[in-house]
Amino acid sequence: MPYFTHYRKLIMTPKEAYIATLCKDNGIDLEAIIHDINRYIPSFNERKFREAFAFAANAHEGQFRKENKPYIVHPVEATKILISMHADEDTLIAALMHDVPEDTKYTIEQIEAKFGKKVAFLVEGVTKLSKVHFRNDMEERQIESLKKLFIHSAEDPRIILIKLADRLHNMRTLQYVNKEEKQLRIARETLEIFVPIANLLGIEEMKAELEDLCFHFLHRDEYESIADRMKRNRFKNKHVIESTIQMVQKKLDEARVKASVYGRQKNLYGIYKKTISQGKRPDELDDLIALRIMVEDRDDCYKVLGLIHSLFKPKSSKFKDYISVPKVNGYQSLHTTVFGLNGIVTEFQIRTFQMHLEAEYGIASHYFYDEDKNKVHHLEKDRRAYWAEKILLMQKEQVANNAFMEDLKLDIFQDRIFVFTPHGDPVDLPKGATCIDFAYNIHTEVGHRALKADVNGEIVPLTSALNTGDTVRIITSDRPQAPNRDWLNFAKTNIARHRIREYLKQETKEAKIKTGQSLLQKEFDRAGIGLVRNISARKLQQFTSAYPSIKARNFDDILIVVGDGTLTAMEAYRALFPGKIPTKKLKMAKEKSKQPTSIKIVSQNRNGQLEKYLQVMNELGIQCVKSKTYVSFLTGKLICRMTIMVKDFQQLSEFCEQIEHLEDVIRAERLFFRRKLRFIVLSFVSFAIWCAHPYILYLVTTGWFTTHTLISNVFIYLSLFMLFSMVYSLKRLTKVGFPEFRETKAYWAVTFLLNLFALGTFLAEIFYFQLEFNWVLGFAVVLMILAYLTTEYFESHRRIRG
Repeated sequence: MPYFTHYRKLIMTPKEAYIATLCKDNGIDLEAIIHDINRYIPSFNERKFREAFAFAANAHEGQFRKENKPYIVHPVEATKILISMHADEDTLIAALMHDVPEDTKYTIEQIEAKFGKKVAFLVEGVTKLSKVHFRNDMEERQIESLKKLFIHSAEDPRIILIKLADRLHNMRTLQYVNKEEKQLRIARETLEIFVPIANLLGIEEMKAELEDLCFHFLHRDEYESIADRMKRNRFKNKHVIESTIQMVQKKLDEARVKASVYGRQKNLYGIYKKTISQGKRPDELDDLIALRIMVEDRDDCYKVLGLIHSLFKPKSSKFKDYISVPKVNGYQSLHTTVFGLNGIVTEFQIRTFQMHLEAEYGIASHYFYDEDKNKVHHLEKDRRAYWAEKILLMQKEQVANNAFMEDLKLDIFQDRIFVFTPHGDPVDLPKGATCIDFAYNIHTEVGHRALKADVNGEIVPLTSALNTGDTVRIITSDRPQAPNRDWLNFAKTNIARHRIREYLKQETKEAKIKTGQSLLQKEFDRAGIGLVRNISARKLQQFTSAYPSIKARNFDDILIVVGDGTLTAMEAYRALFPGKIPTKKLKMAKEKSKQPTSIKIVSQNRNGQLEKYLQVMNELGIQCVKSKTYVSFLTGKLICRMTIMVKDFQQLSEFCEQIEHLEDVIRAERLFFRRKLRFIVLSFVSFAIWCAHPYILYLVTTGWFTTHTLISNVFIYLSLFMLFSMVYSLKRLTKVGFPEFRETKAYWAVTFLLNLFALGTFLAEIFYFQLEFNWVLGFAVVLMILAYLTTEYFESHRRIRG
């Protein structure tokens, strides 16, 4: 054999010599790679693999990477990553050629002719994302390419595995990209698209490495700080870790449990996320020491858990059983945190060797490690491939690309929770999902007829958020009913939103307009910008600029898309008033500091109402700085006036929405004390002027100004102008004003009385002082003011009712 090998080297073709030199110069040990593959694929077609390598090397000849290495090094490294997962032969060959159609003269058809349809299908799927850069403002063609990739991958998720290996090696060499802006874009794209995919597929090892690589480029200072701190922490606690391992291993040996105990490296990005979510410094995190114990079977996991708790005092709030209730990506393990040696908080993960294999390689552990060689459609049976079914469903239901991206992020890329039906059946939902999502996940009719929910034996509104482990029962109406349009603001899953919108689109045009006007008016009231019917044609142009696909010809078209659920009221408001700050005191989301805002909540007088309000505040991260609660003497309703700290207008709107969906709450509205105060001051000044008017007029007519009738006439006309100003101010406040002002007649009554008082005073002055004044004209002006006031009163209330 050595002689044959030597002889073969002597008769190499020029291309074979080129490949041999290429491997030697760039550290590619092709023989070692093939040896590693043969260890887990006994029937491996070595000749075909060598041909694929030669094909890819020749195709990429003359091409170099940013690190100044021949391009072939990249597909080889991606292939080695897949070899560590025990990928099958077609996957490895496709990985070698995944960039050939995009970057070389060779086509998919040529690959298919030489290596078969399966390999060509995988290569074609991988190339779908080759030039797509995920951004918030993705162009139509970019989103379309991304959509095609996922739909392609849903048919065979091995495509995603190849793409993940490709992206992992690109991230490992990202430092060679010379433009920082491009580094940040690639890192952000990886964190927002590929890390969630790795998480969905349960490939923990790859997910953690991708996260840390992204973390290094996106937050360099924080990365270096945490990495340095964790390195010092490991060095400082080295003897504690060793002593703990020895103590635990001894206990396991005494109990005759076969197990491996070792320290584990914590994910730096995971630590960073905890510092953000828990508001802690890295050195304050609970699990400063992390250990892992692997055993042979499931029963031993719980046995080991008992032994650990017998050695160390556990933290009761830090135990999670992911074996009985696995994560949606299939992850299984027991997590417990204890007060270890020297009081140092220590986290233990306890799992079987098989569970560890699945945690490291996720869906690949079933697809590639299974001894059954007939793997056709095997992956589709894996619960971690659920996203494939959802993507295909989204493709059928969605038309617009922006909707596809929104639903992709909503249904696929979020963290997941498990809740249970009363019969104990698990239901998988995204984190933050509500009872509405649960209802529609069970059945469309259950969602449409839903009234309330029973969560863990407690009756709660349908808008209540769910947590892992909750047992949920939906209370439904016996008769058919329509879903509430406001549910769209609380539904977190694509299926719930789609079913609600589907129903709403069947309503009549008039019903949609009425619903849309009601919803949009709520946002206008909270912003303090008046009635929806008063917006200008210029605002309609701003809306069409923001949503050209809707083609709104008039304002009714805007109300229709809000009424049928195509847009939320908040989205329509932002399109009509882009960048508008509702008041000086309430800043938009760009401001980090929170601002005080006054709220009035009217509800039935029930026990525990305040507790419900505080629970909503806690969920939204809102602080209450002032509160006054009383029962109205006239209506018997519970009135709660409070000042809350909100970060932006959207948070305020969300708070009001959630409060209004609580049981027994009638309405939640924003208060505008400054506007009310301005009107009251203006009314008081006007009253004072007309009270002093006769006395001032007396001084004018009997004093030095006797011969100056012009001055007295100017004074009278000025007083009439003040009267008109007050009426006009009332009109402005009514149209632009605050909700509680429009709901009472008190301010209108004050204005009418002031006008009647001014009219009586004016007539008495004319006759008493015998003024040289066109009293017919003056009387007509006063009557015109009263007529204008009356007209505005009826018009305002007609608009409010309409």
